[in-house]
Amino acid sequence: WAAPKHDVSDWKVGKAGFGYGDNDDTTIINMRDKFTTLYIRREFNLPKGATLNKLGLSVSYDDSFIAYINGHEVHRQGVDKEQGASADGFTKHDADNTFEYFPLKGISKILKPGGKNVIAIEGHNVKLKSSDFTLHPRLLLGK
Repeated sequence: WAAPKHDVSDWKVGKAGFGYGDNDDTTIINMRDKFTTLYIRREFNLPKGATLNKLGLSVSYDDSFIAYINGHEVHRQGVDKEQGASADGFTKHDADNTFEYFPLKGISKILKPGGKNVIAIEGHNVKLKSSDFTLHPRLLLGK
């Protein structure tokens, strides 16, 4: 699901700021008491000549997430082990309507400057009956 060629034609589409329960989400996901993991992805083009060592991820999140670029894991926050349905060891974290920045170092070999790339993120809630969930990522390219 995180690889560029994965068929997502049947996936639902929404604007970033996914979640429920705390009035800070753009796309409301009705997941309370139903599921604890949300998978999102977006294609992006990286300009030729971009300074790849200044690529970073800014995320408002509740509770934890794993980020991938072109199918490769590039950052994990609050998930101790595994991924997807096997992921475990989540750390509770409140988004508090703020963003945290995570530099993405050493990923130049997996990026395609001038071509299609995919960022994919799996967000995890610590429990099924959690009062809220937020996953709002921004991919940033510094100058």
